Order: sequence, then C-alpha cells, then structure tokens
Amino acid sequence: MKTKIHPAPALAGSYDLRPMETVALHGAQSAQIGMVRIGAGTRSPAEGLRAGARHEIAYLVSGRVQVDTADGSRVIEADSVIVSSPTEAHATTALSDATLMYVLIDPAGAPR
Repeated sequence: MKTKIHPAPALAGSYDLRPMETVALHGAQSAQIGMVRIGAGTRSPAEGLRAGARHEIAYLVSGRVQVDTADGSRVIEADSVIVSSPTEAHATTALSDATLMYVLIDPAGAPR
C-alpha cells in the first residue's frame, strides 16, 4: 500500500458521511491514538525517511504539511487525512504550525 492523501471534500447536505478507505489489519494487536503539534519548518524525521511497524492514519487538524515518500512530495492542507502502511517510508515537514490527530495500529505479530 502506498501513502494516500484524502483531501476534505465540500460538504454536501447537513450530514455527509464519506468513507475514505478500508484498511486490512489482519488481527491488530493494539492501537495508539494521539495528537502531535509540529512547529513551522520542523521535519520528522530530521533527515531521511522513516517506516514503522504500524499502520498510520492522521487527520491534519490545522496548518499545512509536506509529506515526502520515495514516490515524491505532496503538500497537504488542513482537514485532510493521510493513510500510510507500515512498510512505506515517509517524512513530514510542517510548512506552517500544524496539529495532527493520529492513530497508530500495530498489526498482529509486529515488533513494538
């Protein structure tokens, strides 16, 4: 699976439920939910790309970030969703102060 970006669509009606993606987890063993604030100009990791043993789903609450993968870079605006697999290396750079809410899901048998 490649990292996917889901920009927020325009609201259609008073209740607009839009599933964005289904991810096969194959018996997840745990999930961590949290929030991260990244100051403008900060890159994570500081150099290179990183991959973890977790599925990563992030909602960009505010700000603008650039997501880099081996396939290139993409600028993300607030209200977008980022979905990354545990095997794809990526990096995030805050283009402005940014706040992201995230869910990290450990697949069964993954190292912690």
